[in-house]
Amino acid sequence: MKTVSFQGTQLTSGQKLRLQQQQHVKAFMNPVLADQIAVTLAVIELRKEQGVKPEQIWFFDYESHGTVSMAEFMGY
Repeated sequence: MKTVSFQGTQLTSGQKLRLQQQQHVKAFMNPVLADQIAVTLAVIELRKEQGVKPEQIWFFDYESHGTVSMAEFMGY
């Protein structure tokens, strides 16, 4: 965790407002994200117990090997 010290610095009113908003959002989002992560991990463990294979999210649409020639690159 980062520790930030503002000793010796003065924040403008806009910076103070932005800092206050960031702290408010952070305080709200931490419990929400923790709940979402807990639910997701529970679902993953349940699927593992049932023997369901994980969903394939990433897949190759096209895979080539070697260097593309200029003619192929230009569409000839």
